[in-house]
Amino acid sequence: MQKKISPPPGFSFIKKGRLYLLVKDDYKARILEYSEKELNNLLYLQKESRHYFEGRTRYPTIIFQENRRVVIRRYSHGGLLRFFTRGLFLSGARSFNELILTEEIRSSGIPTVTPVVAVHQVLIPPFYRPYLLTLEFPNSLNLVQYLERVGSHPPHQTILHKRKVIRSAGILLKKFHQAGFCHRDLQLKNLLVSGDEVLIIDFDRSYRKAFLTIKERVKNLFRLNRSADKWKDFGLPISRTDRLRFLHSYSGGDLKFLEEMRRALRYYPWILIFHRLGWRIQKVLKKL
Repeated sequence: MQKKISPPPGFSFIKKGRLYLLVKDDYKARILEYSEKELNNLLYLQKESRHYFEGRTRYPTIIFQENRRVVIRRYSHGGLLRFFTRGLFLSGARSFNELILTEEIRSSGIPTVTPVVAVHQVLIPPFYRPYLLTLEFPNSLNLVQYLERVGSHPPHQTILHKRKVIRSAGILLKKFHQAGFCHRDLQLKNLLVSGDEVLIIDFDRSYRKAFLTIKERVKNLFRLNRSADKWKDFGLPISRTDRLRFLHSYSGGDLKFLEEMRRALRYYPWILIFHRLGWRIQKVLKKL
């Protein structure tokens, strides 16, 4: 690691051989019981012994302490790069940075997951693999899974719940942006539905500023809109009304925001053409 990182309140650093860990103090005693080899085995347990949680990708989960199930997220590169580099990173401290930001988001009263351990596994310096362990939200669905389950012709009670979820997502993201946070991978799979609550997850490379401009907020929301278009192309039932309901909940009638959104929409179809081309290329590479 190239720079010194200060742990957030309630967290401590532990070193086990080539493993550097940022651990929530509630779980520190448990981590200290493990040797380096045991911790490596914990991260590489056989797939058959694991449950899976699906966020952006399928993440294994384990029983960790006091029968609490923990999600193990192994980082991978996004886009086309992930087909070549997989989970290998050069310098930096991605899992530590994300844990610190996640705690900052939680302390701002924004619903998200609870981080337990960030792992920085040194391979041949400066190459490393990062991991982040978070408490699982039982019975939660990401927004893609939720909309798939709702389907195209749901019963009335399900329609009412779907409307509530969409409004909650709009209010959540408005609060997220008003607090100065910008999500670098804002997509449907990074919004979780747990009962009536909506949570936001996966803050790798995300950041916080003192203030997000209207243009920055609109740009971030268009990333989410591209995700909706991508999944709609794959058959996910997302209607124009769903998008308008989300936009209404987010904007709260802010005329300046709505005007900026209208301006951005003029160029959006052209941008979408290039993204659709990239999605097709990724699909071909995935098959190969």
